[in-house]
Amino acid sequence: MEIKERQNNYSYYLSLRKHNLREAEQMSKRCNELEPNNGTYQDTYAWVLYCLEDYENSRLWLEKALKNGGDNSAVIIEHYGDVLFKLGLKKEAVNQWIKAKSTGIGSELLDKKIENEKLFE
Repeated sequence: MEIKERQNNYSYYLSLRKHNLREAEQMSKRCNELEPNNGTYQDTYAWVLYCLEDYENSRLWLEKALKNGGDNSAVIIEHYGDVLFKLGLKKEAVNQWIKAKSTGIGSELLDKKIENEKLFE
């Protein structure tokens, strides 16, 4: 496994734990500089930004990830829905969650989000 892949994985791990988010942001940013068209790295960076409550930039990075293969990932599509919800775009968020469900396996909360049209974290 390459170092940038390990850094990306560690950044995502930190984001899930909501721990050392600024460190995660820097590592993830560096991964994207080294490999600028990697949808997985873009999703990680977007998710770290989401955890830092920078929803506008998170949305921009998720849109990049979707253009770079993330449109086939239930997780990335679900993340996009989460960001849209945080930005007050509830209808669009629910549509993305439905799309995520039809694409593959999302989080354990995906069905609950769709059913209640509400973000659960």
